[in-house]
Amino acid sequence: MKKTLSPVTKVSTEMFIHQGSWALGFLSIVLLIFIGVGIGNSMGVNVRAGMADEDFFSIVYRSTKGFMLVIGIISAYGFLSYYVRHGITRRDFFTGSALAAVYLSLAFPVAVTLIQWIVSMVAPQNAGSTLLLQKFDNNWLLILVSYGVQIFIYYLMGWMIGSGFYRFGWIRGLGWIAVALVLIGFMDALWQFELASIWEQWLPVTTDFSVSRPVSLAGSVIVILIALILIRLITRRVTIKM
Repeated sequence: MKKTLSPVTKVSTEMFIHQGSWALGFLSIVLLIFIGVGIGNSMGVNVRAGMADEDFFSIVYRSTKGFMLVIGIISAYGFLSYYVRHGITRRDFFTGSALAAVYLSLAFPVAVTLIQWIVSMVAPQNAGSTLLLQKFDNNWLLILVSYGVQIFIYYLMGWMIGSGFYRFGWIRGLGWIAVALVLIGFMDALWQFELASIWEQWLPVTTDFSVSRPVSLAGSVIVILIALILIRLITRRVTIKM
């Protein structure tokens, strides 16, 4: 007899497969751009300063954040209404969707590392994996953990923004963008990357302050818990739109 999947397992599995197919498409596009830049650089074509010296992993490390933010927003609009209309409770959808995001955040580092390894075998780079790895003391395990944690947080931010707009409409939904920016700014200040400078405008800190990796991880866990609590509060009473 065929075993029936639990609602949570059904949601997490189907969403992971669906969003995973988007992720494969995204990685394919980034890989094509990376190859195109390499070919253009070898032909003497002027490319964006610094990009020609980056490896595949460095490019994906940054761009995946935007991708996860977008599919997080999509999950609030597309998947929530679909599953609730098919008898899945909001609680089961929340748990299943969160698990799917975890699976995706674990799969990305594995897939990207594999592609990076293949690329490095085909076209070795002297400058490859330099700047990004130096920030993590050439520790691949640490950089992969950071990558997975950060893209998971960006997914949650997109999910929170999308849920806020879905429930409260465009005017009040803008407030959730502000909340997401604060949480992302805090997270990037911990990891000292793109948005760390946001705090310089409001708090007496600089991007030169040093944060230990355990503190960065602990702070990221706090951001994750806050985001999950807010998402659950938003979605538990949301009216499904037909």
